[in-house]
Amino acid sequence: MTENKNVTNAPAKKSEENFADLLNASFHTATRIKVGEVAEGKVISIGKDNIFLDLGTRAEGMINREECEHQGQLTVKPGDTVQVLVTSFRDGLFLCTAKLRQSGRSDWRQAKDAPSLAMLREAFAARIPVEGRVKAVNKGGFEVQVMGQKAFCPISQIEKRFCQNPDIHLDQTYSFLISQYEEDGRNIVIGRKELLQAEDKEKARQLWQGLELKQVREGTVTSVHDYGAFVDIGGVEGLLHVSEISHQKIQSAQEALQPGQKLKVAILKLDQEANKISLSLKALLADPWIAAGDKLDVGAEFAGKVVHMKPFGAFIELFPGVTGLLHISRLGADRRVNHPKEVLEIGATVNVRILTVDAERKTLSLTMEEPEEDFSGELTRLKEKQEQDLKTGSGTMAALLDSAILEK
Repeated sequence: MTENKNVTNAPAKKSEENFADLLNASFHTATRIKVGEVAEGKVISIGKDNIFLDLGTRAEGMINREECEHQGQLTVKPGDTVQVLVTSFRDGLFLCTAKLRQSGRSDWRQAKDAPSLAMLREAFAARIPVEGRVKAVNKGGFEVQVMGQKAFCPISQIEKRFCQNPDIHLDQTYSFLISQYEEDGRNIVIGRKELLQAEDKEKARQLWQGLELKQVREGTVTSVHDYGAFVDIGGVEGLLHVSEISHQKIQSAQEALQPGQKLKVAILKLDQEANKISLSLKALLADPWIAAGDKLDVGAEFAGKVVHMKPFGAFIELFPGVTGLLHISRLGADRRVNHPKEVLEIGATVNVRILTVDAERKTLSLTMEEPEEDFSGELTRLKEKQEQDLKTGSGTMAALLDSAILEK
């Protein structure tokens, strides 16, 4: 029984050893290719935008389909072998390029044995992105390791805008473009700003295709000025003018908004050629004119707040978002007034009366003058009484006249 047990376990033990060998071999081949090396890959599938390669490792390689096209026609097919330069490793894939081979600037067979500086020189000439790891923060920039070589990235080139916190980039791996290669590689300057801007440009192109008038978008305020705020709606910025922030009168956008604020906005205007988008926050808010309803009648009196003044008059807020014009000639002063500020002040409460209402244009004309006394009713009643008295007293008057004649 013992011998049979040993015989039974022997194949299982051998299988375990073979599996371990295969696993170790797979790990060995997975680390055989490094970023910056030249490799041969067999085409295993061709997609709409990318071509996938078998590099002999657990991770597949990927190149852009356009690199293997000539006049719109593919030059490779599944099973073909392509020489590529491994530029980075991301999301479980080796990102590669065949552009250096197409440029004709180097012999790739010799490049396999060439130092990484030769590849960096080629990447600089062909403007191919390279992957680098930020190792240290220096005066004015960063020390970045690219293919085992030291490179310098100016602080102005690490982000799209001003870098306020350089330390957040330490030990991060990014794609860079080489902007300067001098002194046989002893002076390499790189940056990622151009790549980030290119990504934004592509995102913006795709976003513009989906934008429509009156569309509501989620946005983030990027900057605020007196005249309005710029809002990022997913890759492109639009202007939210101060007049479109609220139904209420706002002198400066800084009174209502701040950078980083999240909000929903509606698209008012689109001009892709000029790359301009006009946005509105007010369009998504309840219309105060509707809320005021039939309260805005001619002759109605209100206690309003002085919110703004011009040489020709003052603007009086009756309800939040409902403002009327109090013309300088309607201030009710007993003297000539050259400017409303001689009688009024911002923030003061004044009693006004509605003279005219234009609901369609949402305008009101106001006055502080006392209403003129209307005697038309009294005159009408007096006239009616006189006519009635004349009718009822006509017989008496005739009798008196007849009596006087007889006495004579």
